[in-house]
Amino acid sequence: MRVSKVLLATLATTAALLAGCGASSEDETAGQVFSAAAMGTEQNFAVLGGSAVTNTGSSVITGDLGLYPGTAITGFPPGLVTGETHATDAVALQAQADTTATYNDLAGQECDSALTGQDLGGRTLVPGVYCYATSAQLTGALTLDAGGNPNAVWVFKMGSTLTTASNSSVVLINGADVCNVFWQVGSSATLGTTTSFVGNIYALASITLNNGASVSGRVLARNGAVTLNNNTITAPVCGIAPVTSITLDKTFSPGTISAGGTSTLTITLTNANGTVANLIGPLIDNLPAGLVLVPGSVGTDCTEVRFVATSLSPLTGWYIEDTSKVGLTAEGLIPANSSCTVWADVTAAAPGTYVNTLPAGALQTDLGNNAEPASATLTVVP
Repeated sequence: MRVSKVLLATLATTAALLAGCGASSEDETAGQVFSAAAMGTEQNFAVLGGSAVTNTGSSVITGDLGLYPGTAITGFPPGLVTGETHATDAVALQAQADTTATYNDLAGQECDSALTGQDLGGRTLVPGVYCYATSAQLTGALTLDAGGNPNAVWVFKMGSTLTTASNSSVVLINGADVCNVFWQVGSSATLGTTTSFVGNIYALASITLNNGASVSGRVLARNGAVTLNNNTITAPVCGIAPVTSITLDKTFSPGTISAGGTSTLTITLTNANGTVANLIGPLIDNLPAGLVLVPGSVGTDCTEVRFVATSLSPLTGWYIEDTSKVGLTAEGLIPANSSCTVWADVTAAAPGTYVNTLPAGALQTDLGNNAEPASATLTVVP
């Protein structure tokens, strides 16, 4: 049985959020009342398709994979599913029914701001319900600012399509929670190559993730197909609030290299709790386009023993190593009151500025998730 909608914000909360925003920001104004849709059994799924689910390459799905009423799930392996797979069974049927209910819930929420014809890129948005009469486009970065309110909610409604350009991103700041970001798409959603997307996509038709796109959230297609291509989809564990005692940091050393040179990317996982924190899902860092992992350079001490790569393979022991991503499998752990690291050498052939970000909630442990994103910048000169 589904639970009823939970009222998460009022005019007073919104006013407090707006009061805390800097005068130089480009915040949109939220409306008087908005609420999060109450997810049903679909929250267990990272990917749910209607007609088919198709994968190409080494996609990693953290959460369940489902399909109903279609019967064709292809591409697993080489794709990896950490949860259960439900193809045209009673579990998938119920998940689709709950997806429809949540979709209708979102569609029925009153709009606070109309953004038809305006690109989402380059904006910082406070909580609210944002509406597009037809299609919505994201080019560049969209920042969602919770203003310190852990219950802040964003609902994006579009009459037809959602499309992102290559290398676009959704960034959560000041306590924003991926569990409270919803995208209600009137037809189909398409994420461009290496897009770093955040939120729960509910599409009436199909959802396509182009090469290297990642989603912290869920991709749920009611009637159409879900098409994947070397993607990472991580369904967050909702209902467990992120805690500041689990944090992420990352650096490039050196921070500036010549084209064709190498820099060491170090991801630091910190656990301020008195007990060991065990990962409950893989930590995957997708490198920006043009930045490439040096084969055999990955290592980690986020384990009971130290592991270092000896050859290139997508999943090797405790660490994840690919030319475009690096991270830890769910077997990783963070010592009590301590930190551990994952490291890898990277290189780039073309000069430029390469920004590498892990979103809030990317690190999922049995003691909580990281509440803030971790970002590092590598400059490559001729």
